[in-house]
Order: sequence, then C-alpha cells, then structure tokens
Amino acid sequence: MKRYLLPRLLALGCLATATSLQAVVLVQTSDPGFYNDSIGTVLNQTAANGGETGMFPISNDGSFTYNTAPDLTAAASALGNWLTNPLSLNSNWTYETNIPNTWIPGTEVAVMYQFNTLGATNVVAKFGVDNGIFVWLDGNYIGGARAGGHAVPWEYQYNIGNLSAGTHFLQLLLEDHGGSNGYLVEITADTYTPGPPPSSVPESGSFLVFGFALAFLGGLRRFVRR
Repeated sequence: MKRYLLPRLLALGCLATATSLQAVVLVQTSDPGFYNDSIGTVLNQTAANGGETGMFPISNDGSFTYNTAPDLTAAASALGNWLTNPLSLNSNWTYETNIPNTWIPGTEVAVMYQFNTLGATNVVAKFGVDNGIFVWLDGNYIGGARAGGHAVPWEYQYNIGNLSAGTHFLQLLLEDHGGSNGYLVEITADTYTPGPPPSSVPESGSFLVFGFALAFLGGLRRFVRR
C-alpha cells in the first residue's frame, strides 16, 4: 500500500460514519493481526470451571460458558504481557497478513487486533472456533465459551459496546482439543471513525502502521465498493 493512500482512507472513514446505513466491517477472517502459536499444550487440564475436569481439556466436546477469565499462568512465558502491555509483545508474537484458521490440533493459540480510532459505536465481535474462545478488550475479560462440533460461523458473539477515542486491543485465546480446528471472525460497528496512524504499535510489528490501516479499515474498503 502506497503511503499517500492512507490519508484518503482515513477521510473515507469519516464519511462512512456519517453516511453508512449498514454496519461497517472492521475485521474479517482474511484480515491481518498479531498471532502467537507458541502456547502448545501447557494449558491442557489446568483449570476447572463449571464442573468440568479442565478448562482446556484434551478431549471433551461439552458446551460451557466461562464467566471468569482462565488461569493463564502456565502460558505466561509464551504469552508475555499481551494483556497488560500489548505495545510490548515478546518474540513469540508475529504479525500475520492472514491469521491462520488452522493450527496444531490439541494446542491453543492467541490472536490480537489493534484499533486506533476517534470513536466507534456498537462494536460486535462474532466468531466461529473449533472448539472454544476467550475474549479480552484492553486486558479486561469479556467472556468465553466452548461448544462441540466444527467451527460454525458466528456461534460465539460478544457485544463489545462503544469504543472511546484512542488505541484499543481485542485479545483472543483460541482453544482446541480435537483432531481438527478452525477460526472465523467478523467484527463490525454501527459507526467507526479511524484515528491518525498510531504513534506506537506492538514492537514485534513496528513497521506495520499501514498493515493496520488495511486490517481495521477493511470495512471501509468494502463500504467504498458499494
């Protein structure tokens, strides 16, 4: 992406918030983000919740809702301070132009999306994951759930609400314990006003300012094509 296109995209973003009658798509499955596949199996059977034997079971396709955040202590070295200081990720995090929708069966992976905005309304995050997901916004736990079967589009939905002006991070832990897996995502907002390019981005992707513009203004591209 050429540099001179970024101001144009930002201007179109302001137009979209004022004129679009449909939700703006901020992130879809093919968009980029930060990815960490170094967790492995260290979380398997580490935390009981809701009467099951472990929050990250090796096998068990039961459906559960997690109202409290999982204990990630066993994965602390793999994840680093992604929840408390996402602008300083450790070397296990990489920037992926397409977040993988499959990974090693039986392991967990983490994903993070960055939003630099002047404001957004009614942000909704929808996922399909085989087998479960845990969601944080700016390090604050939103919720989690697990269900049997394959990744089904939008089987997990979270109302994020409004985003104030500034930089925000949506942090995800994807759980898998079967012989296959999958990941689908769509994040929308009723209105979304992009902010200026962030002065800081996570260290492992400090060259990605324009990649972020593509990731989080993806909905604006689709809006322009309508």
